[in-house]
Amino acid sequence: MLLMFAPVGARADGPYLSDTASLLWQDNATNAASGDGILGAFTVGAGGTASWIHSGGFSTLVLASLSADLEVCTPFSGLDNVAVGPRLEVRHKLDLGPFAPTVYAGIDGRLAGFDDSERSKAEGAVFAGYSQRFTEALQLLLEGRAGSYDARQTVFTGSYARLAATLNWDPTERWRFAVTGGWRNGDTVAGYEAYRSPMGWEPIDPGAYALAGAWRYVPTFSKPFLDYRVSAQTWSYGAEISPAVGRNTSVTLRFTRFETLGPDPYISDEVSLSLAHKY
Repeated sequence: MLLMFAPVGARADGPYLSDTASLLWQDNATNAASGDGILGAFTVGAGGTASWIHSGGFSTLVLASLSADLEVCTPFSGLDNVAVGPRLEVRHKLDLGPFAPTVYAGIDGRLAGFDDSERSKAEGAVFAGYSQRFTEALQLLLEGRAGSYDARQTVFTGSYARLAATLNWDPTERWRFAVTGGWRNGDTVAGYEAYRSPMGWEPIDPGAYALAGAWRYVPTFSKPFLDYRVSAQTWSYGAEISPAVGRNTSVTLRFTRFETLGPDPYISDEVSLSLAHKY
């Protein structure tokens, strides 16, 4: 990360370029509660970011970046998407020395176009965070975020608030281990396998009949599905291992479990492998 504090009065510097490649497995890509509605999926991703840094005064940095990402969901092409968006962030170190805490805040946005065009959306968020290194090897990261997204179809539109925590342990210059935890409250989409009855499309899972709000038949998956917009809380926790494989290159293996507590609860596990390189 480009977080070195520049000298006072330094001009804007950049662009700094980085790219990523990833492979993600989701065991419940449909966010289904139970039964045959749970479908897994592999997603292959690639992205790039250009960043600029400007010194805003003593121990203060202004960071601006522009990112572009591509995701291909191998079994469900309707989830394939291309996204682009900017980010603006201000960081301030509260004291001198390597263990002084850092606070930051900013805004970001994103335009995403999906092969299933009803999912295409514009989104934006405000965020703020805190970073504290206790020793050379141990670091705590905290972040809060609030955002909203507006899709072409109401079912895929919503807002949310999220808190996240990460504890990094770097026993050597090459290795990093981390544990993560998070909480999210807001709109999400739950999927239910469906069948065509004389009254039209209906969910097979009886739990869906208790849901209120927007819903829609979607042809995205290998089976007929109804997607519902629901308001729910999600707790997450996970772990990751990230060795450096070169001077500017690292690999990260991450596992995360999501437990969503809503009208019809569901669980989703994700395993990802990613490669990041900075130029």
